[in-house]
Amino acid sequence: MKNPFPSLLGTAVLAALVSVGVSSRATVYSFNVNPSLSSLTLSGAAFGLSISGQSSHAGSLLDAWSGTIAVDYTGSTITFLGGGSLIASLNTPAIPPFSTVPNPGTGGTDNYGVFGSGLVSGVGLVLGLNGAYRSLVLDITSGTAVNGSAPSGVNLAFTAGHLDWGAVISPSTPAGGTSSMVGVNGADTSGSLVSFDGTTLILPVQLHTIGSNRFEDWAGQIVAVIPEPSLLALALVGLGLFAARARARRS
Repeated sequence: MKNPFPSLLGTAVLAALVSVGVSSRATVYSFNVNPSLSSLTLSGAAFGLSISGQSSHAGSLLDAWSGTIAVDYTGSTITFLGGGSLIASLNTPAIPPFSTVPNPGTGGTDNYGVFGSGLVSGVGLVLGLNGAYRSLVLDITSGTAVNGSAPSGVNLAFTAGHLDWGAVISPSTPAGGTSSMVGVNGADTSGSLVSFDGTTLILPVQLHTIGSNRFEDWAGQIVAVIPEPSLLALALVGLGLFAARARARRS
């Protein structure tokens, strides 16, 4: 005798999947980040020197971001689950590939290009400090966002990327290296208000991170759109039917 439970389970699964568009229940979504509206500006210091854009190009410190954000969405409250990927774009408005002279660097997708110069205590006069932040990926690992309120307990962490840098110390001593950004993290301390209309999330970002002999401040916003509920439901129902058929064939 065939086990009746697989068919009953399939029915229950389908019922649950069809309910994904009901906002009164907690539903896991992967929000899609809009790169035309999402950007972060970089500022900070390295070895005590304030950084500016390479070749005095302000666009070197501004980049667009794309990717996805994993959330648990219940009514007007968005809870960040981690497991998403905010991906920094190739910095086409600026001047990549960014210089890391005199260090050749390790390559990657150029996201931010920084420059600094001046006297560094215990080191000497730095004639030029070039840095390139490359292949950066961020994840929003925790916290909540509610329309009309500032971000609450929101934390972000880099899951990929590195900083290549090179410097010339007077009179002509070269220096340089590569620093991983993986694990570098911080809290979103923005006091600006979240906007969420049930379809589009606008998350203000003010992130302070600390690395070896440096710190960064990332400021801007991430704009993400919830997938079309009807399309998502249809896709999930299709997966449920496929799984039910597979179980039936094995019975």
